[in-house]
This record gives sequence, structure tokens and C-alpha cells, in this order.
Amino acid sequence: MDLEQLRGPEKAAVLILSLPKDMVRDFIAQLEDDEVERIMAAVSRIDEIPPKVQDRVLEEFTAAIGRREEAIVGGRARARRLVQENLDPSRARAILDKLGQDERRIDWTLRPFTPEFIASTIANEHPQTIAVILSQIPSERGAEVIANLAEETRSEVVLRLAELDAVATEVIGEIELGVKELFGRPPASSERIGGTEAAATLLNRVGPERSDAILEGVGTRDPEVAGLIRKRMLTFNDLVQLDRRGMQTLLREIPTEDLAIALKAATDEMKEKVFANVSSRAGEQIRDEIELLGPMKISDVEKIQEQIVEIARRLQEEGRLSIEVGGSDDVMV
Repeated sequence: MDLEQLRGPEKAAVLILSLPKDMVRDFIAQLEDDEVERIMAAVSRIDEIPPKVQDRVLEEFTAAIGRREEAIVGGRARARRLVQENLDPSRARAILDKLGQDERRIDWTLRPFTPEFIASTIANEHPQTIAVILSQIPSERGAEVIANLAEETRSEVVLRLAELDAVATEVIGEIELGVKELFGRPPASSERIGGTEAAATLLNRVGPERSDAILEGVGTRDPEVAGLIRKRMLTFNDLVQLDRRGMQTLLREIPTEDLAIALKAATDEMKEKVFANVSSRAGEQIRDEIELLGPMKISDVEKIQEQIVEIARRLQEEGRLSIEVGGSDDVMV
């Protein structure tokens, strides 16, 4: 490990690992949850820190903690133990859930590189290998990577991604070693999988024109998989296609304040559909809520819309409503 590779969270992780146990709680207590998440994710990525690197990072602290003759050790288990021992249970549980999402080491390896560079570097790999790599990185980044792949490669890669199920740790390990050779960063184990949901999430982020072309290519190879992907490409405004009973079932599950937020960026058709399925009194209450909200970031509105889409998916799984829609120009999830 070189000092030049360490960023803020990694340096904070070195400090956490260097502090006496009784001081860790006080240190963590002063941080926000998102800061703790980033630092603990960094702890989980650290296998070993050589004393020389530690001393350089912690020069101002060496007088207090003393010089060490042995390397300090991080790892996933150490990160989890630090969280569990130093935070109350509910806060620890929330952070550990997100920490688990960050244990994707291919993502860690690829973070310093642009999507264009990643795409050009893996372009000659087998589509299955590319699909596994994309399953290991955030969907936003994955969408940018796939957008920079050759047109004839995109559909094949998305098809492979949709067909991914459980991937053996040994296979992931082999791909991580290959990524290490290609990008020059040390990998570790990871077990995230793909599937049609991962493929749909990725395609929702590449834009409707490109996603339609890719899905058309997937459909020529496997129409069934293409259909499954398209069904998962559900957006808030797609819910306008629910029948009256289905819309009323959904609306009963949504708090008024959340519905008001979601409607701020909804289509006129969607607004009309909602107001047509609530009482006049409820409609007035929703309109009042919208007026009281004032300006909001579109990202905050989209977050609520995504939560409502998840409620709709849950109701569909429970058999309480039927959603038969495809993608749309309004990409929210």
C-alpha cells in the first residue's frame, strides 16, 4: 500500500485502526453516519498497513499513540467489530447494511478510472466477464461504461448480465485477478450477482433511445429475457397504466405527504389519474400539500417516486395489483 493511494476515508481508517480501543467510541460518536459508512468501508478494504505508511499518515498523532513495530490490520471483520462495539445497535445495523454493499472489490479497483477508460480496457474481454464486472459497480457507472462499449457488444453484455444468477466466489476471484492485471490495483473477494433487475436498473440509466436499441438486440437473442428486463424498467409515471382498482390499492399504501412530493415532477396524465381516484377532499389535501412544499431538488422528488414504485412492485408480488408496462422516457429507477 502506497500513501499516494490513500484518500480521506482511507486515512481516517488508518487513524481508527491506530487509536486505543477506548478512544474509538468517542471518535466515531463525533461523525455523521455517512462519514462512518465511508470510513468503515475503507477499513474493510484494508488488509494490512505497513508501519512506514502509518507513520507518514499519522505524523501529528505519533506522539500520542507511539510508534508501532508491527503492521496494523484491517479487514471486513475488523470493520464490523468496530461498528458493533462502538455504536448503539440501531445505528450500527444501518451502517453495517450499507457497509455490506461496499464489499465489492472490483468496484474499489475501478473507482479511480473513468467509464470511458474502463470500457476501452475491458472491450476485448468475453461478454460474460464484462457482465460480471458491471454487476460489481454502481448502476450509474455501469450505464456509462456500457454506453462506451461498441454497439454490437452492448446487447450481448446486457443479456449476459440479465442471466447472471449466483456466481461462485472462485469465479469472482479469478475475474478480480484479471481486473487487477488490467488496472493495476489489488483485488479481494466479492459475491454480488446480476440478474434482470440489475440489467433493468442499468438500462434505465443509459437513456430511452439507447436502452430501446439494446433491448431490441437482446430480444433477437432471447425474447423472454428482453421481456423480463422491460417489465422491470418501471417508472413512477408508468403507474398511470394501472386500472382504477389497482391505482386505488396503491394510493391506500402511500402517505399523503409522499404522494404530494411525487406528483411535483409527475406528468399531467399521472396527476389526473391520481386525482380521479381519490375523494375531492383528499384531492384538495394533496394540492395543499404540494403548495406547502415549495421548490425541491429533483433528486429528492425522484427518491420518493422510486419508493412508490417499490411499493407497487411489492403489491404486484403479493398479487394485489397487476403492472403490465415497459420502459418510458421518464427514467426514475
